[in-house]
Amino acid sequence: MKERLTLLLKNDKKKAYEYFFIICVLSYALFTVLDLLIVGKSALQWSLLWDGEDFIADFTNVIGYSAERDPYNHTLVYGLGEKAYPPLQYVVTYFLSRSIFNKQHYYNIRNYTSMHADTKIAMMYILLTVITVILLYECIRTYKNGSNFVKAFTSIAIVLSFPIIFSLERGNSILAVLVFVLFYICFYKANNKVLRELSFVSLALAAALKLTPALLGVLLLLEKRWKEAIRTIIYGILFFFLPFLFFKGGFNNIPLFLRNLSIQLETYKNEAGCTIKGYILHYASDLSTINMDLLSTVCTIVTVIICAFLLVATFLSDRNCERLLYLCLTTIILPSHSGTYCIVYLIPATIAFLNEPNKKQLDILVIIGSCFCLCELGGVIGFSLINFHNGLLIILLYSIMQAVTTIFTHFKYKNTISKESPVS
Repeated sequence: MKERLTLLLKNDKKKAYEYFFIICVLSYALFTVLDLLIVGKSALQWSLLWDGEDFIADFTNVIGYSAERDPYNHTLVYGLGEKAYPPLQYVVTYFLSRSIFNKQHYYNIRNYTSMHADTKIAMMYILLTVITVILLYECIRTYKNGSNFVKAFTSIAIVLSFPIIFSLERGNSILAVLVFVLFYICFYKANNKVLRELSFVSLALAAALKLTPALLGVLLLLEKRWKEAIRTIIYGILFFFLPFLFFKGGFNNIPLFLRNLSIQLETYKNEAGCTIKGYILHYASDLSTINMDLLSTVCTIVTVIICAFLLVATFLSDRNCERLLYLCLTTIILPSHSGTYCIVYLIPATIAFLNEPNKKQLDILVIIGSCFCLCELGGVIGFSLINFHNGLLIILLYSIMQAVTTIFTHFKYKNTISKESPVS
């Protein structure tokens, strides 16, 4: 009777967390739609989602860069620092450019920002967006446990959340990467050999497109699945390096890619983004007296130390949701430049916490932090309270506290066992 009562209480807490999350995120989505429809361009949410002169620029620009099969040397539009994507991305957009890109027109005006108004490009983007959103919905619904109602509405809420809509406005491939990541997480433990192997291929594709998702391969190492981890690494190497051969110069593009990546990181080092320094830049009212190089160095050192703790705790924690959270959080904050759309990497960990049957009291902090990240508001309230910077800070503090506790408990336990064991 007592065990049954405990199980019911756990289920009630799990449902409460799920409903809290769904209501918060769907309320945000409803508010955003009404705000845009009623107020129009003066709406709080307009500046967050649509107030840009480079609509879907991460889609259109990359098409332009890749059209001559020489993206790492493309200087017609913007500098080399903007051409720092891994090669697989440019291979895909090259084939898109063959059918929908009027090269000569855009080369003459030396500008790609108006490409979204081209009917063919707009239709292609809409088609790819619809496919990506459907796949994203299905991956979330598959990964989420519980009733069909909870699975469906959790998926709908996430698809309508701030970082997803923001990524769609940017035209960034990170949503395709999120689909690959979720597919991997859904099926890397599957009994079906085909789905399991496809999950490894999926992670390799995600890493080949955005690099940082490769960190999620640690999940295989945690289970000592060495052969599968090696196969995943091989897939990743193939998907990353072979596409260089598609471009003029072949493997000679590798140092050019590294050069462009270095320029990009230097160019965007003072952007806010999803980093610890980003939080400081978001709230600091006057940085004129601050040495930015010193601030960057200090923040980098602090970030590396925190991520090292999180990685160690990943191997010591006995909760899958915490392991995934540590890896996802590291993926977001470790790069020196992490754009706003990188918040989407938090989504798999959020779902894992919603799925967790054995909730801890402090797990509510992850759900609240996730809601802040997924429900960014405009105006004063958004800047000071409900924004992804505060959401990431809440989750980061929770993760640090849990990681330190896990590490301390582990080594305290080992020392206790060592002292109690008889001396030979």
